[in-house]
Amino acid sequence: MIDDLIMNICLLITFIFFWHQLFTTRRLTYESPLWVKFSDGFLAGVLGIILMRYSIYVNDITILDLRHVPIALVAYYGGLIPSLVGAVIITIGRYIIDVNFSSHVALFMMLFIAIGSGFISNYVKAIPWKKWLILLIYGQAMFSIALYIVTPDYSQVLNIAILHIIFTLVGGMLAFYFLRYVRRNSELFLKYREFSRKDPLTDLFNVRTFYYYYENFLKQAKENNQSMVLMLLDIDHFKKINDTYGHMSGDEVLKQLGDLFKHEAGRDAIISRNGGEEFSILYLDKSVKKAEKVAENIRKRVEHTIFKLPHGHSIQLTISIGMAFYDRAMTEDHILFHEADEALYRAKNAGRNNIEIFDQVN
Repeated sequence: MIDDLIMNICLLITFIFFWHQLFTTRRLTYESPLWVKFSDGFLAGVLGIILMRYSIYVNDITILDLRHVPIALVAYYGGLIPSLVGAVIITIGRYIIDVNFSSHVALFMMLFIAIGSGFISNYVKAIPWKKWLILLIYGQAMFSIALYIVTPDYSQVLNIAILHIIFTLVGGMLAFYFLRYVRRNSELFLKYREFSRKDPLTDLFNVRTFYYYYENFLKQAKENNQSMVLMLLDIDHFKKINDTYGHMSGDEVLKQLGDLFKHEAGRDAIISRNGGEEFSILYLDKSVKKAEKVAENIRKRVEHTIFKLPHGHSIQLTISIGMAFYDRAMTEDHILFHEADEALYRAKNAGRNNIEIFDQVN
């Protein structure tokens, strides 16, 4: 009997681990799309059926296990929908085991657990552990009531009922601790992975990611005879902004510029902050004419934008842009970058706030 309950706890924790691996980037939340809620509810139901495989047989028609715990888990994180889906799956599994009075009572028990858990999760405002304890106690209360209904002489199964309560609380707390632990660690992992790709200030790609796409686009351009465009963009007189208004204001300018670039460059652009006040935009399979138009739109938009700074200040600024296009005659991958950099250098020397294209540079 105790072995079966211990097995239930081990199955809970093991299943939670593999369950989480399936949905690392699609973790269940109240805002999750319906397919995620249905998927998690279905998996909670499957786990409930597996737990029933290691049930305590109270009598010929009645079994005890921890099937209500996965329902409480998905209710805690996803609300009513996944808990109802899980309850339906578990009920189907219970009827597959046997059709009798206990299975009919289990149907109503699971529905009450699912609905009640969904409402508790939605409307009870409490710290996580307190809310989870309320969910566990509620689910166990429904289970205990169902056991009382299906047992002719409840006094004969009182010891089993008490043991079931203890294992529900212990197993439920362990499962919740483990689930919070793996979710917290995966969130940190995803955050660090994103930081390794993105510039934390502007939320644009960083220079490491720029070079990844740069090399990847060059490879595709060579293999598929596609066009490739590289723009290098640099803020004119950025040092003066930092010196006059402070580095916090400079950072605010960089953030707003990042948003402007994302809005103007289009979805097919790979936009990066390459360092300091220098940015880059990469395009694959985009015509020269369209790329020039984008560059000019960006230049004009920056020139006419009023940038809001901390402490009520506002400024206007300009940028210089150097552009280069992939040519099949290029023998080395770094040539395209050097051409764009040369064009940017010429744009600066030509008075700033303009665009220079390498093949037009004399």
